[in-house]
Amino acid sequence: MFVGAGFYEAINYSFVAEKHCDMLGLGEEDPRRQCVRLLNPLTEDQSVMRTMLLPGILENIRRNINFQQADIRLFEIGKVFSFRSAEQQPQERYQLCAVISGSRYPASSPLYFSEEHADLYDMKGAVQCLLQTLRFQGKSGDILFQAVDGVGDASSRVAPECTYADTAFSLRIMDGEEQLGLIGKLSKQAAQAFSIKQDVFFVELELDALLELPTIEKAFTPLSRYPSVKRDIALLVSESAAAGDLLQEIRAHKKQHVVYADIFDVYSGKPIEEGMKSVALTVTYRSDEKTLDDATVDGFHEKIVNALMTRFGGRYREGKE
Repeated sequence: MFVGAGFYEAINYSFVAEKHCDMLGLGEEDPRRQCVRLLNPLTEDQSVMRTMLLPGILENIRRNINFQQADIRLFEIGKVFSFRSAEQQPQERYQLCAVISGSRYPASSPLYFSEEHADLYDMKGAVQCLLQTLRFQGKSGDILFQAVDGVGDASSRVAPECTYADTAFSLRIMDGEEQLGLIGKLSKQAAQAFSIKQDVFFVELELDALLELPTIEKAFTPLSRYPSVKRDIALLVSESAAAGDLLQEIRAHKKQHVVYADIFDVYSGKPIEEGMKSVALTVTYRSDEKTLDDATVDGFHEKIVNALMTRFGGRYREGKE
């Protein structure tokens, strides 16, 4: 999936430098500091077994930039190791780590895309593509992306458990209460520690936990023999109302034979009053049992519009329905 999205695979040594924990700012009690130490390391930079994939890829980024390759998309899949006790073998887990930095369209002409830089949403999109293509679904419902809550000094913008991520640009990948991974922007402190002077966005995924998730079974249904009917809605709602929530509300009305709904316009500004926005949606109705007449569709449509107005306090935009 990541290769298809333009990423290149990196393969790094499992033996790394212990100083990487300090470079990422990991706390003294952080379990990722519980490294397995080698009895006869080849060098000081290969004295412990890695507990994370990210430091190795950050070293790859630094080296690429030093060789004037600033547009970077890398990923690695590999084992990480955690010390348990002298009597036990290390705990081994599979992780996926990917990074993106530099231009959003590195293969395109700089004449048109010189100001287009990769950001958090490019990385989120790659993760969503992975989850959707492999048809993963959460044990507790949908897999969600939740904002990371920062603490302490606002200028540092870090959370205790992910000190190397800028919490203003970071998302947890959650299945209920279980964290499957983290998407984030590398913090300034961590970037400086690795001598990186440009923005880096990363994802860390726990593959063992991911592979335990149920998958959505593919189902095929015959094409309906009956025609569909489309209706548009243009509503004024508060600017704080998420357009996606309006879509979810519409799609929940399966009894009204809704087979498709989408947003085709969002507008705020004159002549819309301050604090409001216009959201225009299209809804497609169809029955698998009969042809829906206009009166029936109008009844379904009215129920959906009333539900939107009740939940979001919306109203019709003047002159539109």
